Amino acid sequence: MVSILLALLCVATLGGVEKEQFMAAAGKVEITPDHPVYLAGYGANRRSTGVHDPLWARCLVIKRGPQVLALVSCDLLAVPRWHAQSIRALIHAVPPQRVIIGATHTHSGPDTYGQWGPNLRTSGVDKEWIQGFIRKVAALVDNTAAHLKPARVRLGSTRDVSGCSKNIRIPQVLDTELSVMQVLDDGGGTIATLVNYACHPEILDNRLITSDFPNWLRQRLEQRLGGIAIYMNGAQGGMVTADVQNEKAYPPGEAWPEAERIGTTLADKALEALGAGHTVDDPAITFDRRQFKVPLENPVFRMLVANKILPDFLDHGCVPTEVSHFTIGPAEFITLPGEVLPNIGLYLKRNMSGDPKFELGLTGDALGYILTPEDYGLPLYRYESSVSVGPQMGRAMENNLLLLMKRNPGRK
Repeated sequence: MVSILLALLCVATLGGVEKEQFMAAAGKVEITPDHPVYLAGYGANRRSTGVHDPLWARCLVIKRGPQVLALVSCDLLAVPRWHAQSIRALIHAVPPQRVIIGATHTHSGPDTYGQWGPNLRTSGVDKEWIQGFIRKVAALVDNTAAHLKPARVRLGSTRDVSGCSKNIRIPQVLDTELSVMQVLDDGGGTIATLVNYACHPEILDNRLITSDFPNWLRQRLEQRLGGIAIYMNGAQGGMVTADVQNEKAYPPGEAWPEAERIGTTLADKALEALGAGHTVDDPAITFDRRQFKVPLENPVFRMLVANKILPDFLDHGCVPTEVSHFTIGPAEFITLPGEVLPNIGLYLKRNMSGDPKFELGLTGDALGYILTPEDYGLPLYRYESSVSVGPQMGRAMENNLLLLMKRNPGRK
């Protein structure tokens, strides 16, 4: 009888019906340019003169049975979908639609669009650097996926975050929630710590390459917990920016101590949230995605496409894009393909049932500011409207995300 049972066990294992187990791995690769480049954000013709701290692409791969996901965060203003597609095409270990690529939105990294070159007729994208970046990120995902090991997660969140962000359009509309997921190995060591918080990393406006406050956030977490620390932005559009204290005490664009203060404060809040959080030993994973199109109504964007500053990414005058929804145990995640206004972010969170909730801004795409039709074109949002696909984008994104939430609700 014993020999029969052993034989049946061997057949079950060889047949691939062994117990599913949550697995994870994390990694990072430096993506700092080794020569001067045009920097994205603030204004055109801003060329780097040096490096304050290195830029990184940081990756977390998770797997449970057939469900596998790769989350990548890059120290860049944005990773438009056309670059994300190029990265996905080179990856072998994870299905392309399961590779979720976001940007921290630092304003002190290389131009990835093209519109921050010397003028509006000359692209600011450094072709040598961008091709190297694409290859590096693809290799990072494959290399990380090769080191999966049994893991569990610890989850937490807090709204008790002050002095880090502010809304300079409508001060009362501000999401101060910080959500955090720590991924642990069987021995209790940290594989990765993912922090999600909405704030523009635009404290530093000079010509030095820097990841801004995420640099100090990640340093603190890695010093305290080990592993790979990952920051992913939230719904920080219109206009959720860093709450710099006593700004006049520093030369313009040089408030380095404030970038450090905000980064370490957010890290400490993440540590507090984990301390009060809970561990999930074998979390299930769900994933769903929707692709959709919206008309490109922005004349400046159309001009940039015509001048070949932006690639022709249009489909019969429409912008193709995507949103994703996934869960890791009780935690619920959505991706936002641009800089979503905080009122939209808060509305979407009210429709999420997971705990904690993660809104991954500038992830999957980077389509500028995303506003409601009611807000689009208002004098208050004149700038945001000028850097937006158009008035239909916000509602289309909402409807697609709400559909995903309805058919794949977060687990409580």
